[in-house]
Amino acid sequence: MFTLKTTQLTKLCLIGQMQIQQLIENVSKDYSQIIGEFCLYSKEINLNYVYQILSILNMNLLPKIMSTCEEFFIKNHTRKPKHILVELHYNLSKFLCVLEAFPHACASQDIQYDQKKCVIVKELAKKEQIEHAYQLILSAIQSAQAMMQKKSETETKIFRGIIHNLGPIYYMLAKKQGLLKAHQLMAEPKVELAFAVWNMGESGLAKHLMPIIFPSIKYKQCIYIPRYFKLINLEYVKYYQKHYMGIITPPQPLIDKIPKLLSFYQLIEAGEDRVKIRILNSEALTISPSSSLQNYYQDPLIQLTRTSFIDRLFHKTTNKTYENIIIHIHGGGFVSMSSRSHQTYTRLLANSLGLPIFSIDYRLSPQYSFPAALDDCWQAYLWIIHFSLHYFNITPKKIILIGDSAGGNLCAALTMLCIRENVYLPSGIILAYPALNLDPKNFNMYQFVSLDDGLLPHTFLKLCVKSYIQDETLDYKDSLISPSEAIDEVLQQFPQAYILTGTNDPLHGDTWRLLNRLINLGRKCKMYKYDYMPHGFLNFYNLIPNGEQCINDIIQIVKDILST
Repeated sequence: MFTLKTTQLTKLCLIGQMQIQQLIENVSKDYSQIIGEFCLYSKEINLNYVYQILSILNMNLLPKIMSTCEEFFIKNHTRKPKHILVELHYNLSKFLCVLEAFPHACASQDIQYDQKKCVIVKELAKKEQIEHAYQLILSAIQSAQAMMQKKSETETKIFRGIIHNLGPIYYMLAKKQGLLKAHQLMAEPKVELAFAVWNMGESGLAKHLMPIIFPSIKYKQCIYIPRYFKLINLEYVKYYQKHYMGIITPPQPLIDKIPKLLSFYQLIEAGEDRVKIRILNSEALTISPSSSLQNYYQDPLIQLTRTSFIDRLFHKTTNKTYENIIIHIHGGGFVSMSSRSHQTYTRLLANSLGLPIFSIDYRLSPQYSFPAALDDCWQAYLWIIHFSLHYFNITPKKIILIGDSAGGNLCAALTMLCIRENVYLPSGIILAYPALNLDPKNFNMYQFVSLDDGLLPHTFLKLCVKSYIQDETLDYKDSLISPSEAIDEVLQQFPQAYILTGTNDPLHGDTWRLLNRLINLGRKCKMYKYDYMPHGFLNFYNLIPNGEQCINDIIQIVKDILST
């Protein structure tokens, strides 16, 4: 039965390749009416995108599928039939990804990549050196993917434990088998397996080994803050989308009543329905004298009380007060990782800049879908503005937001929310390879980098968006979901923004869209474009030649923001 289906698939691929070749020839003659029926959302057709997509199908994917099908019929297989079928499944998943994007590509506009004055191009190393380093990183990631796939196929609990601990090492040595298992996972990933791979550093042996690579830090403290402020929930988002989409809402009260503040001892204990924040600093933070700060800050929301004896045991008083702070929001596709795993570079920033870093641990999808993560960041941001001085020697006058990947999305969305609600804005935001567009209809060709990206494969990307945005009635063009789609009135109030991006990143194209819009509106914005760099480079900067330059650039950017 399967042989018959494989034969039929081979014939279809051959016919499809011939038809696509004919389409390419017609497109080159500007016969746009031939593909007009594919354009679902606009009368205008982007022939440039159409030609590129047809070329990907004709020159890359269809030949691979046909080659794999032909290999299946050879009597003396060099590979097991099962292995061939896995490879076929993997290539077919890419093929389907391209087909799904085709109608959106027809209607999408080209992105301008010519803002030379606002783009700083950096080549950290030769292309071959970066690719070689990234391949070593991918080998480790693929061994973890292979382990997860093999573990899911094993029923015995003892063997599952052995595979979990020793599987990555085995597949690092048996690279062919590891790559095959990784492709099996990536072709049609299950939610729990896909996200477990990204969360490897948060559990098991890896969790205990990670601190070895963390830079040392003098002060580290986790606090758990209550939700004092207006909730950003689905009801809020849907009401806004229905009544205020395309305009700025009138500001509403952020808080119903003045809260009774917790003691510091209560704050460091995990509580129900609280937001976790990891605080890092190059020296110990202390409780500030309440009487002097109350007059200095004059915040009517704050009820300052005398610090208790148990609080004073935790901290000693000091005369130093921090007026500049960093708020960090971690990446992980909205579904994985934490402030803990990002200490590879957040500790380095804290030590180098001598500034406190508040790193937010938001709730993860799919257990908590949009806008739960954004609400956590909102609650944390407002708490830091209004209440941090009660507990620490901090009076936040200048705040810098830093976020990578999904954290970049949340940083930008949080800034949009502050503009909507007339809240004190950060002095600047730094977005590292941010996910600025979650709308599948808003296409650009860089998204196809994910077809062959082992760290951020196209199937994982779709899972992340599906897990984060679970309510299909939501408008993806809402700036709280896709910040690059914000209305001009919001972007005109945007603080100075800096974007770090690699040219081998599937999210690279969307960063240009936001850059172009901010520049056209006269806002201060710069992009640091790192040639050949992949997604997620801050997390493994020390494994890429001269990767520490990315950290140095962030340090300099922070200094530039604070100096203005």
